[in-house]
This record gives sequence, C-alpha cells and structure tokens, in this order.
Amino acid sequence: MAPPSKRQRENTAIDVKGGRVSDAPSPQLLELINQRFAEQAELISTSIRSAEERILGQLNGRIGEVAGDVERLSLRVQQLEAQLEAIPDLQAKLNDLQAKLQLKEEAGAALGIEAKLMTKVEAKLAAQATEGIAADLRIHGVPYTESENLRTLYNALCFSLNLSPPPKIKDIYRVKQRRSSGSTVDPVIIVKLENVREKIIILRQIGAYRREHKQQLSLQLIGFESHVPFYVNEQLTKAHYEIFKAAIKLKKQKLLTAVFIRRSLVHVREAGSDNIFCINEIGELSALCSDNALQQQNVTATEESERSFRN
Repeated sequence: MAPPSKRQRENTAIDVKGGRVSDAPSPQLLELINQRFAEQAELISTSIRSAEERILGQLNGRIGEVAGDVERLSLRVQQLEAQLEAIPDLQAKLNDLQAKLQLKEEAGAALGIEAKLMTKVEAKLAAQATEGIAADLRIHGVPYTESENLRTLYNALCFSLNLSPPPKIKDIYRVKQRRSSGSTVDPVIIVKLENVREKIIILRQIGAYRREHKQQLSLQLIGFESHVPFYVNEQLTKAHYEIFKAAIKLKKQKLLTAVFIRRSLVHVREAGSDNIFCINEIGELSALCSDNALQQQNVTATEESERSFRN
C-alpha cells in the first residue's frame, strides 16, 4: 500500500508515524468550507435583493398604470352620469324633432299630391287645347287684300288639289295682329274644319301635289298673279309652336334629321337613328338633343382614336 500524500495528510488527520486516520476534518478544510458558504450566502442574498428590487419596480409601475386606468374610468363614469342626467332633455328634443319631421313629411306628401294634381290638370288643359285645334289648318304667306273672300280662297285651294267638293269647314279667318307689333308679314289664315279626317285629306293631297309637281304651293293656284309659294300646316298651340321653332333650329344644327307635325303635336327624328319622338315640352327636346350630342361626341372621339391607332 502506497503512503498517503501531503494533501491527504493535510485534509485528514493521519498519523504518519502511527498510520492511524482521524475522523474530524482539518482546520484548513473547515475554514475553506466556511469561506465558500459565506460567499454563496452573500451571492444568494445579493440575487434575492436584486430580484426584490426588480419585482418591486415592476409592481410600482403596474400600480401606477392601474391608478391611471382607475382615474380615467372614474372620469368616464362621471361623463356617463352627466349624459344620463341629460337624457330627459335629449329625449324631449328628439320628440320635438320627430314631430317637426312628421309635419314636413306630411307637408311634402301634400305638395306631392298637389304637384301630381297640377300635372294632371296641365296635361288635361294641354290635351283640351290640342283637341280644340286638332282639326285646324294654318295658312301663311297669302297676301292680305281689302276685298278678299277667304272662303273663295279656300275653295280655290281645294279645287287645285282635286278636292271637289271642298271639305266642309266651321270657320275661316285671319289672325288679328297687334298694332304695336310693327310686323310687315301678312296675318296667318286659320281654317277650322269639321273633323280631323278632313284635315288629313287636305294635307295628304298637298303632299301628293308637291311630289307630282316637284314644287311648293304657289299663290297662282288661289287666284293671285304670282308664283310665290305659300304654306299650309297644322295649327299648333302657342307652347307647341315654340317647340316647333326650337326643333327647326336644332335640325339646322344637324342634331335632328326631321321635324314634322302630326295631329297638332311636334314630332322629331333624332340624328343617326330612326327613332321618332313626340315632344310635349321644350325640356324634352333639350334633353333629347343633349343626349344625342353627347353620343355624337363619343362616336367622333372613338373614330379619331381608331384613326390614330391605324396611323
């Protein structure tokens, strides 16, 4: 057996001379153990203090946040309490507004009913006005003479159109001109026929005469020594006459391709289409031509784009 080393002799109570080993640790070992224990205790204590400080700081921060939330919640509760106190006043104001709104709705409904009634009345009056002149003809371009006999002129026109006997008429007269008008145009002659069928017959014969002779009616046909043309058209109300004049201007601008009168109502054909529309108000004519002009602009723009693409 090998003899014990010096370290073993220092850590254990070995009697070198006698060879006996003591069970008690040496003083150096005890001192080392105590030193290590003290170091570990100090390290643990330091870690615990650091953890306590960190946890305490986090807790204080969280307590501050909770305190802020509690303060904001308290303010919100106060606001809600103030709003709850104001609810009765708001309810009264709401009831007042609802009552006013109901009155306005009732007034609007009444106005709507009145507007519909007015529209119906206006339409009925317009229909009556149109019906009153539905069988009338308007002749303009015939010179006025002091000794003229309008029925003789009417009969001469009918004989020239191969209408014998002439269609019966209720009345024939010239429209009176205002003295302040200063117009040098001869007053228009109004022919009131018995019914619409007689008017259509005359207009049909006038169309046949124009197609056959390739010319307008001339004053020579009714006894004047002149080849100046005169014109026979359907009679129009004042409103429809304004529509007719506006339509003629639009036709000259090539926004319309045709303007004609049928049963004392103005009819037009829109440009670039075969659609025919009966115009009862000037606004309808404006809207139709606006849409047509917009379509023409779009077509022109498309054609220009296609030409640019091809080039």
